[in-house]
Amino acid sequence: GKSSFINYLTKSNVQKSGVAPTDDSFTLITSGSEDTDQDGPALVGDPDLGFMALRNFGSALISHVQLKVRKDLQLSNVILVDSPGMIDCPATPAPQQFTTTEALKNSGSRQARQQSFGAGSTFDRGYNFMGVTRWFAEHSDVILLFFDPDKPGTTGETLECLTKALAGMEHKLNICFNKCDQFSKMHDFARAFGALCWNLSKVIPRKDLPPIYTMCIPVENQAAGLGTEALADLHSTRLEVVAKVSNAQERRVDNMISRVDDSTRVLQMYTWVCTAVRKQLSRVWWNVHLKTAVVMAAGAAAAGAVFAGRHEIVDRLGDRFSHLYLSVLAGGQSLGLAYYAFAYPAIKKKRQELMDDHVLTDIFRDQYRMEIAEGDEFLLSLWNRVMPRLQLAMGTVGIEAIGFVGRRDNEYLSRILNEDVPRLRRQFARAIGDSTRVQPALQGSVDSEI
Repeated sequence: GKSSFINYLTKSNVQKSGVAPTDDSFTLITSGSEDTDQDGPALVGDPDLGFMALRNFGSALISHVQLKVRKDLQLSNVILVDSPGMIDCPATPAPQQFTTTEALKNSGSRQARQQSFGAGSTFDRGYNFMGVTRWFAEHSDVILLFFDPDKPGTTGETLECLTKALAGMEHKLNICFNKCDQFSKMHDFARAFGALCWNLSKVIPRKDLPPIYTMCIPVENQAAGLGTEALADLHSTRLEVVAKVSNAQERRVDNMISRVDDSTRVLQMYTWVCTAVRKQLSRVWWNVHLKTAVVMAAGAAAAGAVFAGRHEIVDRLGDRFSHLYLSVLAGGQSLGLAYYAFAYPAIKKKRQELMDDHVLTDIFRDQYRMEIAEGDEFLLSLWNRVMPRLQLAMGTVGIEAIGFVGRRDNEYLSRILNEDVPRLRRQFARAIGDSTRVQPALQGSVDSEI
């Protein structure tokens, strides 16, 4: 029902529709001055359209992306993305388990994509379908996930999409149970709707399910099905979904502000944890090098003492000991190098320890101990996103390449979170005339607006 909804939304037959999936590509639809089509290479290669990042998913995806520009669309300044329909995958061998760091290091390989996003998604599609879906979801303002009565959330790929590609997107995800006008008996509707809720409950880790929009697309000679009142309710729900799409432009600004807030929090977490990691490694590094320098300095001091008393040594032991200080110097330096060779593995061991999941998590908890003590679960979810990328960065460029973050940089990030983002939200609320905004009960408990 995705393509049918797009045709209804745009008042144009821009997409083919049918009972079975009719398209295997990601189709982008937007309005323009004339009707044009662009294939994947032209779309991805255009720097002004903003889809060049899709190259990272390989040539197989590029051949499954297209752009349709139509002049008669009833929707302007909006890009609609029609994704391929979800399908069940044939049985595949159980994937080999990788650690988080190993999976990220090999993220460009076919095998690693198979482990990260499911075996079937790579074998059957030819590209990282879940990864591409995740990319489009992150750049979208409204996400509509359609279910049909004949397959109410029973396809494995749909459930996988909810748990992986759309994880963390609940604020813009709308679940639509379409084609409900096909039911002629309440018993059939109850069974299908119950099956959908049951399948969603297995992948949504919450007691309460998100709203499910039961709707249908108007067609000629549409049967009343469950009754005229029920049909009118389905049409009313569809209009709610249409309104969400129509308000996507307003949500765009709000989502951009949210992305600034999220990116800043991620960057701040990176800087705090990276600085703590660098300090711990630097402490071991300086300990080894300073002790090595002390041993060498002691050898040099001993050689200097021998050099100062060389005449007395020659008088007592003979001329053959006139250059004894050089031997002492060489011995002291050799002893220092031997100690360095003995102690250097401690640096390598510490570097490996700092990349361990548990050690990094302990560092994170130490940096945010006050927030964690207050039960801030958002930080924990944010850390689950930050840690794999941090491990990848430390494994590729090295911990030594990570610089320290100064106090002024931290203050700048805190100012963005505590001042700039709230100010942007207030300005946006005033711009759209948000009269329904709730006023704080305690004026002294919030920051005053200047």
